[in-house]
Amino acid sequence: MEMNYKLKDLPAEDRPQEKLIKYGADTLSNAELIALIIRTGTKTKTSVQLSQEIINSLQREGVKEETGIYAINDITIKDLMKIKGVGINKASMILAAVTLGKRINKISVHSRKKVNCPKDIVDYVMSEMRFLKQETFKIAILNTKKEIESIKSISTGIINSTLVHPREVFVAAINELAHTIILLHNHPSGDPTPSKDDLILTDNIKKAGEIIQIPVIDHIIIGDNTYYSFLENNLI
Repeated sequence: MEMNYKLKDLPAEDRPQEKLIKYGADTLSNAELIALIIRTGTKTKTSVQLSQEIINSLQREGVKEETGIYAINDITIKDLMKIKGVGINKASMILAAVTLGKRINKISVHSRKKVNCPKDIVDYVMSEMRFLKQETFKIAILNTKKEIESIKSISTGIINSTLVHPREVFVAAINELAHTIILLHNHPSGDPTPSKDDLILTDNIKKAGEIIQIPVIDHIIIGDNTYYSFLENNLI
């Protein structure tokens, strides 16, 4: 038999808002933080229990919660509303909070960040790209100081040398007055090992960059919390 109770029925020390006020936001679990966003649960679940179900729906098999929560970066209102107890209002609240967090992250991390090694750019794009459900090809635009000016999306779908043309890459690079660029794309499988198409594509774009005089200094493939750098593997 399921109990019908609300957060106010719980001991004060177990209520997210009281815990946040008394001990700080960092002491709250992911479910408790989401509970504070959606505010209410259902007739049979507290907001914390419902929030845990939302997190569980994002989990990949074998992925720990503390890393799996990053999947919320790619969540949509439709995805959220598939979860019983999550309507348009709760879904909108969660999506608004996620979008605000992403904007804050871009401002703090992206602000003239200098790329001294592949890990620097990986740290910037990993949380956004590791859970994308489709292959997405982007380029990082760098200035003369090797600082990130912007990240531009070029293509979404199957990534190969026929669907991603150097023309699209360098139109974006020229428009942004790029000094150098870094190629970026993800492997939804989680394995960042480059395919034959990845190798051909990289070579084609690298050669075009040499002609246009906008060097391609790396191609980074994002996997599930792992990456492959062509520069680190002496392929560029």
